[in-house]
Amino acid sequence: MSTRSSLAARCGATLLLSMFAAACSSGAATPPAGAPGPTLAAGTSAAPASQGQSQQAGAGSVDDGLGHPVNVCAVLPVASVASITGEPLSVARQADTLPSKTYECDYTSADGSSGLSVMVETEHAAEAYDHELQAAGSGATQISGLGDKAFSGPLGQEALFGNVLIKVLNLKSDAAAETLIRTLQPKL
Repeated sequence: MSTRSSLAARCGATLLLSMFAAACSSGAATPPAGAPGPTLAAGTSAAPASQGQSQQAGAGSVDDGLGHPVNVCAVLPVASVASITGEPLSVARQADTLPSKTYECDYTSADGSSGLSVMVETEHAAEAYDHELQAAGSGATQISGLGDKAFSGPLGQEALFGNVLIKVLNLKSDAAAETLIRTLQPKL
């Protein structure tokens, strides 16, 4: 390799390394609040952020049930959700709402013809549960033995564990929704 080619290759490598280091240190990989997160294909998972990266301003407050973010798509992979529900799901898309500390994964089939959402609310979860139960009115059915309290309503199933609310929305099978909640809750 000529000296000129070698120098160009080293400069290019140094530039790439500098750009990578800058991106990592600036937090550029974190989407803004409300922005759609990464989409994961079946059989893949995103690694959860390390403890140091995961702390947000205000995390761990009295109203925050966990004190850290949750990547629902990573802890409940699309292949597991498809197996539990019997739905032809192959795509998982993270859809977090960070100011309200709501962590969500939308699971869909490749053609978009079927899908469901799994949400974890960690801020004011008990109040949200009570409000949504009241809004469901006579369409809500109380479920015993799931979390501190749980119900199935027109939009799906919700279970409160302390001040963490887990919701499974748009799934017709209450048994599958309950299994998803029981599978997810110990991983939080």
